[in-house]
Amino acid sequence: MHIILTGATGTVGASVLRYCLASPTITRISILSRRQFVLPSGDGLDRTKAQIIVHDDFTTYPASLTDVLQGADGCVWAQGISQTQVSKDEYIRITYDYPLAAAKAFSTLNNKFNFVYVSGEGADPTEKTFTLFGKIKGRAELALRALPSAPSHSALRVFNVRPGFVDPSPYDEREHSALRRFALAVAVPLFRNLAPARVSPADVLAKVMVDLATGDGEPVAPGVGIEDEGRTVRCIGVRKMGGL
Repeated sequence: MHIILTGATGTVGASVLRYCLASPTITRISILSRRQFVLPSGDGLDRTKAQIIVHDDFTTYPASLTDVLQGADGCVWAQGISQTQVSKDEYIRITYDYPLAAAKAFSTLNNKFNFVYVSGEGADPTEKTFTLFGKIKGRAELALRALPSAPSHSALRVFNVRPGFVDPSPYDEREHSALRRFALAVAVPLFRNLAPARVSPADVLAKVMVDLATGDGEPVAPGVGIEDEGRTVRCIGVRKMGGL
């Protein structure tokens, strides 16, 4: 199976990348990134199947790029940024414009293509929430779900995944600032002990999303945490699908 990954240097994307490197089911990983970076290392990780493709403009996908991606089975769109780190316009561009442009372009890569969008708890497709995060994530979910109804994008099978607090993988090799390390040291045990149902362990989340990206594209079976006719998986749904 060949999957496309974005956001591979973030908390969620890094866990997806590591899972793919370790999975014999995944034979090829095309990583779209703004820069080159060092792939994770360790026993059982096959780094030879990963290709980092430096891509600067996530609103355009020229033929030179889509030709390389042809035949891919699915994508995990883990690219994202906190609404506190950029302007409102830039947040909308990254959170809404980028995944929409990618999904449209990727719909031409195969006769069936699974697009897994990393959203988050609090996303509101009605945009009645007061948070920018909830409005724009919800807007992106709604727009992505509408794409397959257009004949030109009918190959798409869209899944919106809403993790809660993402508990970083114990294998996370990335360096963090002192402030980030302090925040994690406080938040991780707090969420684990007081609100475990709202926690999405990064490794479990990675497995669930890769399974969706490489599956048959059919809706997830009804159950707790499964919404929008099996196309939206909330945090509790992720936990159940991951065996927690």
